[in-house]
Amino acid sequence: MSNIIIRARYHQVKDINKNISGWLNYVGKKDKADGTSLDTIGVNNDYFTLLDQDSHLLETSESFIWDSNGNVNPKVVKGDKIKIDDKSIVWNLVISFPSDFAINNGLVTKSDYYSLTQNIIPSLITDMGLKLDKTLWYASLHRNTKNPHMHILLCEKVPTVEKGYIPKSVITKLKSNIGNHLIDNSKFYILRAKEFSNITGGIDFKDLAKIQKQKLFSDSYRRELNKKLLNLYNKLPPRGRLQYNSDNLKFIKEDLDDVIKFILLHDTVKYSYANYLKLLDKHQKDLNALYGLSNDNLNKKYYNEQLNRLYTKIGNDILSNFKTYQSKELMNKEKDFLNKNILEMNFKSNSNYIKEESKIKVAKDLYKICSLANLNYNDTKKVFSKWIKKSKYDYDVEDLIALISTLDTEMSSTDFYKSLKRLGYDYKRYTNLKNKNFYKELNYKLFMNKAFNHLLYEHEKEEKELVENIRYDLEGY
Repeated sequence: MSNIIIRARYHQVKDINKNISGWLNYVGKKDKADGTSLDTIGVNNDYFTLLDQDSHLLETSESFIWDSNGNVNPKVVKGDKIKIDDKSIVWNLVISFPSDFAINNGLVTKSDYYSLTQNIIPSLITDMGLKLDKTLWYASLHRNTKNPHMHILLCEKVPTVEKGYIPKSVITKLKSNIGNHLIDNSKFYILRAKEFSNITGGIDFKDLAKIQKQKLFSDSYRRELNKKLLNLYNKLPPRGRLQYNSDNLKFIKEDLDDVIKFILLHDTVKYSYANYLKLLDKHQKDLNALYGLSNDNLNKKYYNEQLNRLYTKIGNDILSNFKTYQSKELMNKEKDFLNKNILEMNFKSNSNYIKEESKIKVAKDLYKICSLANLNYNDTKKVFSKWIKKSKYDYDVEDLIALISTLDTEMSSTDFYKSLKRLGYDYKRYTNLKNKNFYKELNYKLFMNKAFNHLLYEHEKEEKELVENIRYDLEGY
């Protein structure tokens, strides 16, 4: 039995636009179709979507249908009311593969199936005797059955053929084209499978649909990465272009590269990173052998350009984290920090505050800080109880809060820092606390997954580009 199964049918209807709309509704049902968006980043995002449904790479937008240009919004298609002659014929095809066959031949992600359609459908259209520029097509990937399968619709905008029957020879050639596509890319898919397995800790492709946990990061790794990030972020200029290759950041390029290397040398990615460097080195030597030791090859231009591309992507992710933080207004930053950390802060009044009016004034400061942190009543009581105990005061916490609570909780930045100082946190102590705790909830998974994603994408792109360039030069086109 063939591993490439194709079913085709055709029909003419009275209202062709309604027919196409019905097809779009059917194949685009969320419970059936793969909704991963085909974006411009590459073909790897949906690996991580399949790997971990909590991943930051999970798509925020869904698209269940595509055409030759990528994602299709069915509502937009219906809204455009594509003008198609009702005499045109509609062809529906279903192409399915046994699950193991699909996985073993690199048909894993939605992007893999999209690439397949880009290669086979133009030939199918011409083999059917249709005009490429006069024929529209849509496709959708379904995984709701044992075997993954694609639904494909073709239709002429203006009819040029009268018979809808697709000859057996055309179907046979379509199967052959699918097989050739998979064979031609077998080396590429094997390489990707190997590298993906290395990056994700030996996860088999057959287990991709299962939710897996990412490897945990050790406390020592977190501490060291915190230190490197803080060192870098404290040196970044408050203004100017914050991009990896910008002149504005030349003076801290070494610090930024140090953070990137530290991420790439984590246990979960370092071996794949080493293999990537070996691949670049091998290809650079191939270029030397093919084209001689030109100045570019002597200086390893190709090697360095590809490595810089990877570093640029990871570096810009690191800088983006800083820009997001910097974009917040000062008091919003303080509010975010206090909301997460105020319950662990040990407020204590200066021993100079002996007079009752001084104590009440400090209590009002503390109440405003609790309001800034958006604490509820019970958490506010906890903060006040600790402050009363640390300061060795004799207050009933509920009576005190009732006495000093006010609707006027607005604070300027100057008032805020003065209040902190009266509560035992001068600027130096408060800054040290923020530096220690700011990255406590840092999403290391985000940093690492993005590094994985960029590395895998560059690995694939480098392999494909080099093969194409060498083939182009050797064949003398």
